[in-house]
Amino acid sequence: MTEFKAVCQERGAVLIVSLVILLVLTLIGIAGMNTSIMQERMAVNAQNSNRAFQTAESSASALMEQLMGNDLSLLRESMQSGNDLSSEVAFTVDAGNGVAGTYQARYLGQTIISSGSSLDASESSTLLNGYRYELRGTATMAGTGASSTVFKGIEYY
Repeated sequence: MTEFKAVCQERGAVLIVSLVILLVLTLIGIAGMNTSIMQERMAVNAQNSNRAFQTAESSASALMEQLMGNDLSLLRESMQSGNDLSSEVAFTVDAGNGVAGTYQARYLGQTIISSGSSLDASESSTLLNGYRYELRGTATMAGTGASSTVFKGIEYY
């Protein structure tokens, strides 16, 4: 009969190697989780920034629609104010998610078109006066820090 004496000579090297491999796999798993959490945060921030930009565009478009409807009160107000700015008009886009926007007009100055241009409405007049404005639409999302501002320039004759 043969006896096995090799059992007493083992020192646990396999146990130590397997624990080191398990530790490395755990660290790789934790790094992967951190990466996915960071990517999720970046995606949410991009989505919030895009939503704020779209709301700012809507704000400026709301002012354009007001002007196209012949409501020129903000343009007149900006011309008559000391700092060339109208008052800010606030409106809520999505109250449930805290998305709000404002719009405002700023008077930039007068332009003069000389006679002979295609915009000259009166043949007896030598000058046609126009006015330049900057329309500003802003938006913020409560609780996210996302905000955006859009500027549009117009000339009114």
